[in-house]
Amino acid sequence: MNKQPEKNNGRKASDKPRWDNWHVRLPNPKDQQKAIDLFHKSGAETKSDFVRGRILGEHFKVITVDKSAVEYYRKLSELTAQIHKIGVLYNQIVRAINSYHSVKTAQLLLEKLEHLSAQIITLQEQAISLTIDYRKK
Repeated sequence: MNKQPEKNNGRKASDKPRWDNWHVRLPNPKDQQKAIDLFHKSGAETKSDFVRGRILGEHFKVITVDKSAVEYYRKLSELTAQIHKIGVLYNQIVRAINSYHSVKTAQLLLEKLEHLSAQIITLQEQAISLTIDYRKK
């Protein structure tokens, strides 16, 4: 009885099975699509994170996009960007005032500050009214 040597294809045979290497197949296309949709809604960065969270029962967030609120978010983002731009100008003027200019220059810069403050207040009021209108819908 001659035993033939086993071929190992250059890999070392493992004595213990690896538990950290899992492969799962979803042969049904409907199940695949459902899993893909759940993954996208979960907000998980990788499919591995999503599957690990589902198997281990970890909490995960579900991200939904309210298409009716897209216009609200766009307008609110524009208002926020405008407020940020005005805030940058405001800070530049305050720095200029603090760098010991003449009295006349300081008065002109203070008038600009008042004008910028009024613009900021107007934009904030617009953001508040936009939010109130959105909540009424």
